[in-house]
Amino acid sequence: MIYRSTLLLLVIFAGPVGADVQQARTQVDADNLAAARATLEQQLRSQPDDQSVRFLLARVLAWQGETAAAIPLLEQLSRETPGNADYLLALGQAQLWDGQVHAAIATLEAAAFIAPDYPDIDNAMRQARMALSAPSNRITLSQRSARRRHELEVSLRQDWLDSGFDNWRRQRLDYFSTQAEGIAWYGALLREQRFGEWDEGVEAGAVFTLDQNWSLQPEIGYQFSPFFLPDWYADLRLQRSLAKGFLAAASLRRTEYATSRVERIGLTAERYWDAWRGSYTLNVSDVSNAGTPVGHNASLDYYYAGLSYAGLRLTTGEEEAIEGSQLFTSSVRAMGLQGRHWFEPDWALSWELGHHEQGDYYTRRWLQIGLRHAF
Repeated sequence: MIYRSTLLLLVIFAGPVGADVQQARTQVDADNLAAARATLEQQLRSQPDDQSVRFLLARVLAWQGETAAAIPLLEQLSRETPGNADYLLALGQAQLWDGQVHAAIATLEAAAFIAPDYPDIDNAMRQARMALSAPSNRITLSQRSARRRHELEVSLRQDWLDSGFDNWRRQRLDYFSTQAEGIAWYGALLREQRFGEWDEGVEAGAVFTLDQNWSLQPEIGYQFSPFFLPDWYADLRLQRSLAKGFLAAASLRRTEYATSRVERIGLTAERYWDAWRGSYTLNVSDVSNAGTPVGHNASLDYYYAGLSYAGLRLTTGEEEAIEGSQLFTSSVRAMGLQGRHWFEPDWALSWELGHHEQGDYYTRRWLQIGLRHAF
């Protein structure tokens, strides 16, 4: 992990280091965490007040995914030495991996006040803020342990249309895989019914952390024998973390239909403060034979109880739409509410409802329910 070498150097300067701690450090470097833990626990029995032993043991416990055991050790160290930014950094990381996102942000803000130019604190704060940005259509970068985390969600959606149009239905199975300081990837299987026809397809994407500020997210989708969905699409998103909770992103997307094509650029600004996230996106599209629609999306999310959230979505402007196999451009106004509630540590209920006006063509109302399991 990228923090280990830095934090092991901190242990060196925390005080005199015995042979057993040196041995444990060598075992950590060799990624033998079980042996390092045994060495440190044995050393702690003879030197219970040695801060360097307790600090390294807490870090090993966190790296093993046992954050519930690591956090009390790091809290005690922080109380004993209130001005130690390294202890606060390690505590904030453990809280983040444990899913205590709001507590992690508060701890990391205290660390940043003590050491404002500490790059590892900035990096951990970026991860915590990314953990708060958990909209349903983007990968969640939060971690509840240092090990890889997997999530599956099955969801059902029903859309009711007026103006004589048939109602729509959608079924999805989504998979997410994330790991602290590692590559995240995700995919989905989907079935959707419109105009009396069923389309089936797949989606896949990944999130690559380029450095402490930049991340890259490619995504693709493919439909097997589409009637109304596109043949395929490809999306590439580049995101930059900024100061004071701001994020900026740009995305390029190409969507290919049987008889048309849509190319879109999206520019996004986000801001995170306390338990809130606000976002605005400007979308400019080029629709072959159907104009150049410009759309605006805004969102506001409130996070509670870790990663549970509820949010508002607003859309206005113009966008492309499809009737049968015919693509057209029209004005659009939409409002939606969505959220995810973790009622157990590994189980969550996702929900979404909304109202969508597609110019003078139709009005659509929808409800979506999903069940998510983390393992």
